[in-house]
Amino acid sequence: MVVLVTGGSGYVGSLLIRRLPFEKGFEGEVVRIFDNMAGDKYFSLFDLPEGADYEFVLGDLTKAEDLKRALVDVDLVFDLAGITSVPLSFKMSEETKKVNVEGAGNLLETALSSGVRKVIYSSSAAVYGDVSGLVDESHPCRPASPYAESKMLAEQLYLKAHRERGLGVVVLRFGTVYGYAPGMRFDTVVNRFAFLAAIGSPLTVWRGAASALRPYLYVGDAVSALVLAARREDANGNVFNVTTENAPLSDVIAAVKEAVPDCVIQYVEPPYQQQVSYGLIDSKIRSLGYEPQGSLKLGVREIVGKFRAFLHSRKGRGHRALVPETL
Repeated sequence: MVVLVTGGSGYVGSLLIRRLPFEKGFEGEVVRIFDNMAGDKYFSLFDLPEGADYEFVLGDLTKAEDLKRALVDVDLVFDLAGITSVPLSFKMSEETKKVNVEGAGNLLETALSSGVRKVIYSSSAAVYGDVSGLVDESHPCRPASPYAESKMLAEQLYLKAHRERGLGVVVLRFGTVYGYAPGMRFDTVVNRFAFLAAIGSPLTVWRGAASALRPYLYVGDAVSALVLAARREDANGNVFNVTTENAPLSDVIAAVKEAVPDCVIQYVEPPYQQQVSYGLIDSKIRSLGYEPQGSLKLGVREIVGKFRAFLHSRKGRGHRALVPETL
């Protein structure tokens, strides 16, 4: 049997493809990676573990012929592909819709015609929009960006296919992912702050933002949730929030300060006053056996450790903030 991972060179996908062949119930299955490599993350595919059976299909979600090749003999799909940047989605709203919504529809139709049994869809807590407090899966979705809207629309396509056409579907709404994976991203706050601190650059924080609550998800826990959703047949047709912890930005700063004690925090006036503060209630997926193992401290340590050469280079020379940055 073949398991397909779309977006397998991406942040979460690059870790999933390494863990999946050694997870209980997946031993011996072919892991087929489907990616258009638009992000040039070829390094995500370096040194895949031995003892696993991998295939790679270079293709695009918007091209039916590519998907037909990718879905031959596939039983299970982890759909992690798409445009994932909120700022970029404002600049490329039509392209974001084409890839994230039309692409999901193409994958869905081809999966149904190819005999796929189940799809695990990686969505985002961004679908809730500008909310406050703690939200569960029943909370109304009011997306505030083209990216978030595209994820909500793709969710709806998949869930409709489950209700009306019998496809096994699980939707996972991830919090902000952090921590080390081969296909790293540095456009989110935890990873970005860890990098800046490691290279000796100050962290610029808006006044009043440190108390703002956010849902954070360790990348290893994201993979665990994906695997759990694939295993549990009673998860079909459901939407699950997934987080490691809901934490204020001050906890992120504290984790960075612990890993890099000499890092400098600069507080500046925000360009606007609205500070969204919210977290995810994820008791629903925890009731299925999801037990997060990560923490902000762990994720920050992992990333800072990858840049340890910069820490060593300034030992004994005091702190030097070389590249001021604003986030």
